[in-house]
Amino acid sequence: MAARESEKTMNMLITLIRTNLRMLMRQRTLIITSLGLAVLSILIFGALFGSNQSTTTTIGVVDEDHSAISQQITSQLQKSAALSITMGNFNDEQQALLNGHRDAIIVMPAGFGSQVIKGLAHMQVYYDQSNPISAAATRLTVQAIVDSVNRAAAGKPGPVTLDEQGVAAHDLRPIDILTPGILGMLMMWANLSVGSDLVRWRDFGITRRLAATPLKPLTMISGQVTARLLLSVVQGIILMALAAWIFNVHIYGNLGLLLLVVTLGALTMLALGFAIASFIRRPEAAQSITLLISFPMMFLGGSYFDVGNSPSFIQPLIHVLPLYYLNDALRQIINNGAGWAAVQTSVLILLAWIVASLIVVWRGFKWL
Repeated sequence: MAARESEKTMNMLITLIRTNLRMLMRQRTLIITSLGLAVLSILIFGALFGSNQSTTTTIGVVDEDHSAISQQITSQLQKSAALSITMGNFNDEQQALLNGHRDAIIVMPAGFGSQVIKGLAHMQVYYDQSNPISAAATRLTVQAIVDSVNRAAAGKPGPVTLDEQGVAAHDLRPIDILTPGILGMLMMWANLSVGSDLVRWRDFGITRRLAATPLKPLTMISGQVTARLLLSVVQGIILMALAAWIFNVHIYGNLGLLLLVVTLGALTMLALGFAIASFIRRPEAAQSITLLISFPMMFLGGSYFDVGNSPSFIQPLIHVLPLYYLNDALRQIINNGAGWAAVQTSVLILLAWIVASLIVVWRGFKWL
């Protein structure tokens, strides 16, 4: 008897998944706002930023000495029109170099200024080996700056010695960095709208009629979730295939880990959509709330550009958005070939969003 009941429930679930998939495929607005917007973004930004050409060389400067001499060297680097200089600590700048966001980093250790005076100073320089042309140009520029410092030290020829080290990093183009963000945005648009659909079903009396059948609410939710997950994965595959085919975007990380993060991102947006449906009664209000959440999250979540240099007053908001952590995890895997250790924080935060959203759903959701 129990086996027959279980088989009946499974058949009902499969039927629900098929029905939900057919309903989703008929929603042209959903397809346009999710896959269509993502593909359009890939094509536009790929056409604009798909080449390997760069007009400036980006150098990270780590000044651990903070002396007059180290500040003089930094000032001379900043005056070069061919260089884009960023300041930071060693760990952050080294990670940026490994991620392909820097062509080189220069490290002036503590005591560097006094060592220059004694003629014993060593400046550490780390170059990105993945782009030999850029590395050679950067090496010449840094050497020229150091030579000028050496010439200024009267009576002490060659007080600064360069300790050079090559670092293997991926040669990332703007389109490579954009693609994971657009994939995250796709997960948001494809799944956050589930809240509007449920509110519409409730307003049309569909959930009331379903409540009168033997169908259990959990089975209905499972059908919705499974259908949207399948659609999200298919759309994500199409998007990444187009990015690889047209713009030669590479996935450096593990495909299984990438699929896990994509699935978790989709589930996060689904849970957030269910949370919206738990306290909104009218379809128009649900659509407005969904847009009010999704559009700011699309920009502040880093889908189109790096939000790390945003004003400090907006950083707390950025760092609570689930899309920010989804995009970060996707970029770590796709661009950097990172493993579990690099994405576990983002994964845990996405899980926290799922749990928090489900608590809201459990306390406030009504079928009728």
